[in-house]
Amino acid sequence: MYATGLHTKQKVLGTINAAGLRTAKGKPLSQQTFEQMLHKPVYAGWLDIKVWGERKRGDFEPLVSQEIFDTVQALLSGKRVNVMPRLRSNPDFPLRHFVKCGCCNSSLTGSYAKGRSKRYPYYYCQSKNCKDAVRISKTDLERGFVNFLERMQPKPEYVKLFNAIVLDVWKEKQAQSFALGVTLKHHIKDLNQRKDRLDEAFIYEKKIDRETYQRQLDKLNEQIVLSEMQERDNKLETYDVEAVLNFAGHVILNASRLWTEYSSDQKQRLQKVLFPQGVAFVGGIYKTVETSLFFKLLQESDGEKTGLATLTGIEPVHPP
Repeated sequence: MYATGLHTKQKVLGTINAAGLRTAKGKPLSQQTFEQMLHKPVYAGWLDIKVWGERKRGDFEPLVSQEIFDTVQALLSGKRVNVMPRLRSNPDFPLRHFVKCGCCNSSLTGSYAKGRSKRYPYYYCQSKNCKDAVRISKTDLERGFVNFLERMQPKPEYVKLFNAIVLDVWKEKQAQSFALGVTLKHHIKDLNQRKDRLDEAFIYEKKIDRETYQRQLDKLNEQIVLSEMQERDNKLETYDVEAVLNFAGHVILNASRLWTEYSSDQKQRLQKVLFPQGVAFVGGIYKTVETSLFFKLLQESDGEKTGLATLTGIEPVHPP
């Protein structure tokens, strides 16, 4: 569940505790225990030998694949983006904790202010010490974000060109991966044959002593494991790249409309994928902290698009 990037650790912990997973003492898992569990290489079949300072492959069946374990480690370290929003408790404010105050870098929060006849939704900076703290109506901030997405949208011809380039690179990478895979298979086969000959020399022919046999066996086993890891890492994920690119292109070209139509949950997932580190807002302007790779590659290089967008109808307004 956690490897999908669609669930927080708290969500997964609640699910497995509800399913009945318990500690050795029969208690539900705590957050600390679950955190340690996600880091343990033993579930992927590895043993950390602290005395030797080494990690060795165990002779037992792993509970999870190496791919899942590596993905989880990448998520835990931040090398891979978890698209699950940090806070999603209030569906009325999808930009809450996503947009940051451009003056003090504090995350904006959202709440309702009491008026004469009804309550009005607002986003505002949480910092009490911020001199130019942001305070803006929900309608204006969210309308501005839609305008911002429209300004960031690349031209359709750029997307088509990008797709064609990626497909060419993918096909070339597939060919390289296949060639390397064949080489690795032959190498692993050769190592296993050498291991068989070593067994023959020690067990049946008695040509070598136990110490020499064990030393050579350990070396061969280590080489086999490393080669198998390299072979696994070399394998490209089996998915329809063209379909993925078409879907990504559809999202990029329709991001503003999709964000408007999506539910609060879907909005937060989409905005985090497009802007992993969130966006900043100051003086009526949205500014990106870090854009998604797709947006970066498709940005025009002539200076027309700069990553900044002005909120229409909010001062200061710059002419187009």
